[in-house]
Amino acid sequence: MSADSLIMQSVNMTVIGMLIVFSFLVLLIVVVSLLGELVQWAEKRWPSAVPATAGTDNALIAVAIAAAKKLQGK
Repeated sequence: MSADSLIMQSVNMTVIGMLIVFSFLVLLIVVVSLLGELVQWAEKRWPSAVPATAGTDNALIAVAIAAAKKLQGK
């Protein structure tokens, strides 16, 4: 085998590998886009129930802050 033949084989394998990776990435983008459309369609058809909140619970927030400060040693 000559050096030119080996170089052509390596270029050929490199191009084939790059095309396979590029094709996979394009396929991945298409699938993710289709799944995004499917999720949006499903959300319109069956909206999720968001629980109503009566506002923030300041006492609970104060307890969380106190616990964080105690864990940090302040």
